[in-house]
Amino acid sequence: MIPNILFIGLRYLFLAILYIFLILVLRAIYRDMKAPDVSPKQKRRRKKERPQLVVLAADRNIGARYLLDDQVAIGRAEDSGILIDDTYASQQHARVFSDSGSFFVEDLGSTNGTYVNGRKITHPMELRPGDRIKIGKTVFEFRC
Repeated sequence: MIPNILFIGLRYLFLAILYIFLILVLRAIYRDMKAPDVSPKQKRRRKKERPQLVVLAADRNIGARYLLDDQVAIGRAEDSGILIDDTYASQQHARVFSDSGSFFVEDLGSTNGTYVNGRKITHPMELRPGDRIKIGKTVFEFRC
């Protein structure tokens, strides 16, 4: 038989380990609650991120993100920077390009047109964060 002193010692050891675990959990919760949502480094990093187009509605690839360079073509052609599988889109439907730090979208003479926020565009239009570009059935959102 194991002496009672050993059971008492194990019981106190178990309680000590349990208290240490609880203290570590509470400390982690306190740190998470007290920590800022976004550190200054992360804010700076976000500002440096390249703008992107996010697919909101389409037959496929919903949620896909396309980082924007100086210029990108959108269409069904294999050499398009953003290839969309949409029968209502032209081979070379539209392009998004950068000029003087701003991004613009331009229709390339497509059959069905390019829409920004529900309006058909006839000339290059400057994009602002949250603008929605509709090409055929595909809808992109411009994000910075």
